[in-house]
Amino acid sequence: MPSITIRLDDLRRRGALLDVSIGVCEDAAKALRRAGRAVPHPRRTRAMVDIGAGRSLIRTGLGDELGLNPVGAVEIDTPSSKDLRVMEYDVRFHFPNEVSLETTALEAPLPNHGLGALIGRDLLASARFEYRGYLNEFTLEFPSSEGSAR
Repeated sequence: MPSITIRLDDLRRRGALLDVSIGVCEDAAKALRRAGRAVPHPRRTRAMVDIGAGRSLIRTGLGDELGLNPVGAVEIDTPSSKDLRVMEYDVRFHFPNEVSLETTALEAPLPNHGLGALIGRDLLASARFEYRGYLNEFTLEFPSSEGSAR
């Protein structure tokens, strides 16, 4: 089982943060290759594990940076807005422990400076998340190394 344990001195104040890369999903990458187009490199960003989020989020603008086409749109409620219309994108999250998972993420404004994604329960459903506040660390463990969280 691939796993990663991260120790943060400010875990309690800032939350469970880790660096991930976000790229196009495998189906989109295959379509780009068939069309003779380059597959955009995944974008490295800081993500927060958020067990309160049902769906994973990517920051506003990342879909365009990756050349993605939206696969849908939904309305969401956030702590600062109600009925916010956001786009959905099929993406692949690459974790530091050689695990890649695909999901349909929502593109929304993320208020935390430097934060590029939220890892929601859609991706966490494929993992074991252990938060050990007394040690200032958390662990993400994945029973399988590749897959889809959809």
